[in-house]
Amino acid sequence: LSRRHFAALDGDEPAASHGLVTIDGSEGASIQLGSCCHPIPGDDIVGYLGRGEGLMVHTTECSIGKRLYERDRERWLPVEWSEQPPRHFESAITVLLQNSKGALARVAAAISDAEADITHLDMGDERASDSAELKLLISVRDRLHLAEVLRTVRRSPAVQRVWRVK
Repeated sequence: LSRRHFAALDGDEPAASHGLVTIDGSEGASIQLGSCCHPIPGDDIVGYLGRGEGLMVHTTECSIGKRLYERDRERWLPVEWSEQPPRHFESAITVLLQNSKGALARVAAAISDAEADITHLDMGDERASDSAELKLLISVRDRLHLAEVLRTVRRSPAVQRVWRVK
């Protein structure tokens, strides 16, 4: 396995050696993207071959992936993104915004203007206050597209801060 794939985990070479798996998003149930870190094309990724669960892909920065690696090093496979994935991928972001009339609509419009879609929105159970924290899953092509979405959302007057959640 390539040291590049595990450098962010701890720098050690894994015990087993397997062929490289290319991920394009059309693999089906045998290969799943980690819901803990939501890897998207452009992220450095690693694959964990679970017992009966298929291959689970994590970002190299994922804390859950790191724990699995420490516990079961021989079950890791090198994975990489294909050149042109045929679909969009979900990424988690958090938006801290000034709670005002139409603020949510402006954030949704900014995401749409950046050619991304909202697939899930959680506003929490907080009572109305001066600011609100939105947790969103958005559908993007890759890291560059995500960066464009974040820049577009950041320009919205009501947005105080926006960041990717990994």
